[in-house]
Amino acid sequence: MVIATTSASASPVVTRLLIVTGLSGAAVGAGVLFATTALAAPPRDCSPAADSDCVAGGLTYGDHAPSRTTVVSSGAPAGPFLGLFGDGLDAAADCVGRACNGGNGGLLWGNGGNGANGGSGGHAGLIGNGGNGSDAVALGQAGGNGGDGGVIFGNGGNGGRGQTGLAGQNAVNPEPPNTTRAQTGSNGTSVADYGNQSGDPGGTGQAGGAYPFGTICCIEIPGGGTGGTGAWVTSFDGNATGGRGGDGGAGGLGGPGGNGGAGGSAFTFSRTDGVATGGAGGDGGTGSTGATGGRGGNGGIAWGANSVGGSGGNGGDGGVGANGGTGGDGGSGGRGGRAGLFGGQGGNGGDGGTGGNGGSGAIGGTGGGGGTGGAGTGKGAVAASGGDGGDGGRGGDGGNGGNGGKAGAAGSGGLFGSSGVRGTTGGAGQGGGGGTGAAGGSGGESSAGTAGGGGQSGQAGKAGSGQFGGSGGSGGSGGDGGPGA
Repeated sequence: MVIATTSASASPVVTRLLIVTGLSGAAVGAGVLFATTALAAPPRDCSPAADSDCVAGGLTYGDHAPSRTTVVSSGAPAGPFLGLFGDGLDAAADCVGRACNGGNGGLLWGNGGNGANGGSGGHAGLIGNGGNGSDAVALGQAGGNGGDGGVIFGNGGNGGRGQTGLAGQNAVNPEPPNTTRAQTGSNGTSVADYGNQSGDPGGTGQAGGAYPFGTICCIEIPGGGTGGTGAWVTSFDGNATGGRGGDGGAGGLGGPGGNGGAGGSAFTFSRTDGVATGGAGGDGGTGSTGATGGRGGNGGIAWGANSVGGSGGNGGDGGVGANGGTGGDGGSGGRGGRAGLFGGQGGNGGDGGTGGNGGSGAIGGTGGGGGTGGAGTGKGAVAASGGDGGDGGRGGDGGNGGNGGKAGAAGSGGLFGSSGVRGTTGGAGQGGGGGTGAAGGSGGESSAGTAGGGGQSGQAGKAGSGQFGGSGGSGGSGGDGGPGA
């Protein structure tokens, strides 16, 4: 810096002119020291080929603050004069990609421009204030960083606020790919002989699911298989007990549970103390996610002077509803810009965005109906009870709320300035509500006897376990029990 020496008679105007000229020369020298030689035009769009830092939608650029390089382009709108004096341009409201960052101020002096659509504020040169980072606009996007103040003196720009996180998806129970059912369980082997005789039970139906078939993987079979029929039994002079029906297979891939197999019939030719007892029906299989449980098998019929019909099988429970999706995390707040070395206040950090709300759980599957009680014949016939209806499926759990966005860091102050204020962390999103439990299945029907018990209500879905979990859905009412035989 050169300070002119003047006589007492020198003009004050001339003295000030010489001082300003000396200061300007020093500033130019410092500007050359801090300047870079790259003078390239910015990308004109947000295509991957033009800008590797762009993201989907072209609106996220909060984490990429502009460099201190002053960019000059013949086709660009007016900015700092010759890149040395004047304020940087504010980003346009309809900007995308790099264009959402505020322009840098002149190398010697000038304020940085403000960002837009989540862009960062521009940096000042040697003297000037940094531009403010923009609040995020896309869900889950981080706020723009504040621009740094001048190297010598100036305030840092404020960081932008992060945007709210994406909401979790509401659960939808899966649709089965087709209506096919898995393999039926094997039937019990029938028997006829003297003395007391009991029949073999039917086999359990195959569960629904995806199964390999030769070189093909895989064949999708959503419905559970029906249980096998219990063995038919005949005794010529003693007790005869029919085989129990096989249980239905569980559903898969969104398919229903398989129906229980029918109980085996029983015959006795004894006229005295021989008793014929029909086989009990098999229980229905549990439904897949949100699907209906299988129906209970019918009880076997009994013939003889003394006979008892087989009890109906219980209906299968409905499947638990699908769980709601987790909410997305809120966007982080932008950091505050740094103040000048010799003076200025650091920029305030941006607030983090609120976490997204969790999605709601889906409704549970309906319980399967109970099987019909088997009929008994003869004077000593005893009525059989119908099967209990299956329990309604529990509603799906609500999704967890997303975490709040991180607070933006405060900008550091200069030697004679103060640091900015750190932003606040965003609040957590609320958990989604649990799905509603489905109704229980109806009890099996017949003309007389003890009614089957009603299915229990589906339980409420669990609350989301985030910082603010949503309440679970209410359970559905149980189905009515049907009358026995």
